[in-house]
Amino acid sequence: MKKHQTYGASTNAVRTYSDGLKQRRPLSVPILQSVNFEAESTAKLGKDFRAGASEVYMRFGHPTAQAAGEKIALLEGAEGGLVFSSGMGAISTTLLALAGSSGGHVIAQREIFAQTFTFLDTTFRGLNIETTFVPADQILHIRPLLRPTTKLIYIESPSNPLLKIADIAAIARIAKEHNIPLLIDSTFASPALQNPISLGADVVLHSATKFLAGHSDVLCGAVVGSRQLIQKIQRMQVLLGTILDPHACWLLLRGIKTLGVRVREQSTSALALAQFLNEQAVVERVTYPFLQSGGSYKIASRQMRAGGGVVSFELKGGLPAAQKFVDALKLISTATSLGGVESVIEIPADLDFSEEDLGDAAKTTGIALGLIRLSVGIEDVADLMADIRQALASVASEGTQADKSLALTR
Repeated sequence: MKKHQTYGASTNAVRTYSDGLKQRRPLSVPILQSVNFEAESTAKLGKDFRAGASEVYMRFGHPTAQAAGEKIALLEGAEGGLVFSSGMGAISTTLLALAGSSGGHVIAQREIFAQTFTFLDTTFRGLNIETTFVPADQILHIRPLLRPTTKLIYIESPSNPLLKIADIAAIARIAKEHNIPLLIDSTFASPALQNPISLGADVVLHSATKFLAGHSDVLCGAVVGSRQLIQKIQRMQVLLGTILDPHACWLLLRGIKTLGVRVREQSTSALALAQFLNEQAVVERVTYPFLQSGGSYKIASRQMRAGGGVVSFELKGGLPAAQKFVDALKLISTATSLGGVESVIEIPADLDFSEEDLGDAAKTTGIALGLIRLSVGIEDVADLMADIRQALASVASEGTQADKSLALTR
């Protein structure tokens, strides 16, 4: 990585250069849209090709991707970083690079992104790699589960969509005792709110599509960590071809410039909405990392600077009530993904499970069929609250008039 002055996170996000030099150069990282690069000689081309140099062939990397990887590494306090064509591209490439040998073993938090769970549970099993899944509230008791063949420990905090909080520092101490890399998907926090490297994690992964890019217009992923591990992951990236194209890298870098202000606004609004929902009689439960009545607040407030932009909640009445509520919303869009400037909402069970698998899947993952995941954008929070209020009223109208009045207590 390049040498940088010591600045705050938002300054580092905004500034293309923080090396203190005064010279004529573009304030926006250029898009170098070229698949290949001319070499000085056949000998130099051969040497660079074998080394996987970034200015040979785009699959090996390119200058705009290098700039994006360095930017995210800087924000996370890591030695190096890579960007990928999707969040799952980053996750699958990293897992294959660090635990992809037959006979290996992985310990993973149970409450992780559904496709990551599937990759570990099915793809890895087909490669003769076994995964032991451990609930988040038991993951500090994994010492008896460790084996000589354990290649890595994988966690996600806050988790998608249950917002489970893992004690990163405590798990990192266990990992270091046994010289096992700790990987964490920190997508929901983003570098604006949480820096797992400083807590002892070895590799941090992001679906950069979400809060890092922040505008729902680019599909991308990112991985940061030590120089040694990043080099190992990069070799696998070259083999799999999961590099991010130059224009997408530029969109990612542009989005990162406003990361700090976006996430602060989203976190403030999300906390207000979580508190509002928590007071409604028609709401069964609300999960949000910085909700003080929740069980994870103590750990979350120790390792996060705010609670993030996602709120999960359940309504009394289960899945039918959840569907009625979501369909009644007029401002908040029904859409998947999260972290963008516009608020979106989904029912995870509708997307991640087939109808015939709903019951068993809910038991396996802990995701209730009626769970609602709200990604809060940067709209006026009063407008978002009014939309939620009227949608709750439509759910309450199914019951008695008394229920309806209880449902809206503010």
